[in-house]
Amino acid sequence: MRALISSLALAAITIPAAAQPPSYLNFEAGAVRPAALSPDGARLFVVNTPDDRLEIFDLSGALPRHAGSVPVGLSPVAVAAPSDARVWVVNHLSDSVSVVDVASTPPRVLATLLVGDEPSDIVFAGDRKRVV
Repeated sequence: MRALISSLALAAITIPAAAQPPSYLNFEAGAVRPAALSPDGARLFVVNTPDDRLEIFDLSGALPRHAGSVPVGLSPVAVAAPSDARVWVVNHLSDSVSVVDVASTPPRVLATLLVGDEPSDIVFAGDRKRVV
């Protein structure tokens, strides 16, 4: 038994530093609805949670093409596109929702709505596209 403990101790000492886990945890909120297609199908919107951005892709060609990036709130976890001109992004750690004008050049945040503690998703319902 003593030989087993000694060999385990020796193995722990000789593990290379790169193989050991980091001394910190990289906390990131989990994505709820990380991608949305524009109603006309021409663009794809994706939340970039680690970089706190909304990424925009043009789908008009044979392959998706990165068309832009917009800084939003901290830890975006969901995106919804109720129209071709506006995209709403839910920011988990900022406790907010960013309304992004994707029709302007360059795309920009029109408004930031403070909505309460750690929102996780957004839904548009009804004929008038109410936010729920």
